[in-house]
Amino acid sequence: MSWHLRMFLAMLLALTTAGVLPAAPAQAQSTITYTVTAQGTVYGDLDHFARVASETLNDPRGWSLGGALRFDQVASGGNFSLILASPAVVANAAPGCSSEWSCRVGRNVYINDQRWRGGTDSWPHGLDLYQRYVILHEVGHWLGLGHRDCPTPGRTAWVMQQQSISLQGCRANVWPVIAEREQAARNRGVSVNWSAIEARYRALGQESGVLGPPITWEKYAGADGGHYQHFAGGYGGGSIYWSPSTGAHEVYGEIRDRWEALGWERGVLGYPITGERSTADGVGRYNAFAGGYGGGSIHWSPSTGAHETYGEIRDRWEALGWEQGVLGYPITGERGTADGVGRYNHFAGGYGGGSIYWSPSTGAHEVYGQIRDRWESSGWEQGPLGYPVSGEYDVPGGRRSDFQNGYIRWDRATSTTELVITG
Repeated sequence: MSWHLRMFLAMLLALTTAGVLPAAPAQAQSTITYTVTAQGTVYGDLDHFARVASETLNDPRGWSLGGALRFDQVASGGNFSLILASPAVVANAAPGCSSEWSCRVGRNVYINDQRWRGGTDSWPHGLDLYQRYVILHEVGHWLGLGHRDCPTPGRTAWVMQQQSISLQGCRANVWPVIAEREQAARNRGVSVNWSAIEARYRALGQESGVLGPPITWEKYAGADGGHYQHFAGGYGGGSIYWSPSTGAHEVYGEIRDRWEALGWERGVLGYPITGERSTADGVGRYNAFAGGYGGGSIHWSPSTGAHETYGEIRDRWEALGWEQGVLGYPITGERGTADGVGRYNHFAGGYGGGSIYWSPSTGAHEVYGQIRDRWESSGWEQGPLGYPVSGEYDVPGGRRSDFQNGYIRWDRATSTTELVITG
């Protein structure tokens, strides 16, 4: 045997052992064909195997690259063969393959029937997702991708990591990450059709941006056809949420914690319609949301934390100038009143404290400072005045707020208040 032939065979053996025999030369091809067969004595249902393979390969999160590639099962021929194989068949497929695991050899993608039916101890997400992962992993080898190790403990694993054997500190992950999708696209001579969440994450700088590395794959939110993905960064945790009507927006830190406490996208605020932004005063941060009976927000500042406002109370706070107005930042979320009829938010400003109170019959009105103190001492909405029916306004010599059954007047000269019952 010549030296050149011996070197070629040694290189071929090494690549086979690694599971990364060279794929066909990259070419612009929108459709990839494959056959589905069984070899050896297998106990898995071949029709189920074929159905899961088709769903997985054509899912936009996987090697379809958002629809840039299509995988079609054919009766014969095809670009590669997807084989549900007995452990013995896999072990004998090539040097380096094992009866324990699945293996790719040239155009043949062997899925070990034992693993297909039983999964593996290192995989925590159930057999259905493991079956999808193992197909993507082995077909990834056919697409020209090699094995990868866990890059950073705590983040999602690469789909080309040998997750069947060990997670190496990473989190189990079904779908290829952005870098793997980019590599597969280069190998096939196509461009990835990025999902809205992927596009937003890329715009934010991916792992070097505020959200840091992913800790889940992109998942279905289950409300309004939306999707989401969670990330490790964002000052304690971050997410990007998308729905057809709102687009993709990030939410993180204390604002995300408050939104989570309110029920995520299924809560009163619904989906985000902005990413996190700076407030006009340059001190705080906020996200706006689609729900909340006409619109909602969560505003945060270092001294007040994160609190939601929505509906008519938020509309009134907006009319007063948001955090730059007399009321400043919210210090509570929207709450129910003691009488069970209305709603309110408290705020940090307003010359010692302010509120906006709402009821179905009176609407939303602000009350603050000494007038608010006097109304509080009279029993809030359960006292003799009832709910406010106006905001605070100028009168000769002072300020006044009107209520259902009277008013409170503040005297500028004496800095005292007068409560008057008229009804």
